[in-house]
Amino acid sequence: MARTAPTTRHADLWTFALPVRWGDMDMLGHVNNCEFFRYAESARLAFFEEVFGRDKPLFTSGSGPILADIGCTYHEQLRYPAELDVGVQITHIGSRSLQIATPVFRRGEDRAVADVRSILVWFDYEAQQATSVPQALHDRLQPLND
Repeated sequence: MARTAPTTRHADLWTFALPVRWGDMDMLGHVNNCEFFRYAESARLAFFEEVFGRDKPLFTSGSGPILADIGCTYHEQLRYPAELDVGVQITHIGSRSLQIATPVFRRGEDRAVADVRSILVWFDYEAQQATSVPQALHDRLQPLND
């Protein structure tokens, strides 16, 4: 698999600030790989809370997002202490899914130390199957995807 260049910070990238915690490191002295997925999850949730505010019916109607796929390209090691800006950008809105890029930056730097990619499928939890992304969600996210 070809290695991609790190994402470069840009003006329309929504970011969420997080610290690297001492416990995020592994025995080799750098941030453990799985922590990058936690950083991405925290940023995605904060993003949805900011975009939708108190519009909880989108997420409490028996359907909602479920993580279908996730991957990460690591560009540099990350160590404690560090302050992070974790970006969120909707890269594609499909009829049943969202693709999200979540680059992880050291605060004040413009090149990502890691690029997390995820696919969220809109899921009907009662029927246990994928369903259409609600039009209200699509309408609110589409301008952010342009």
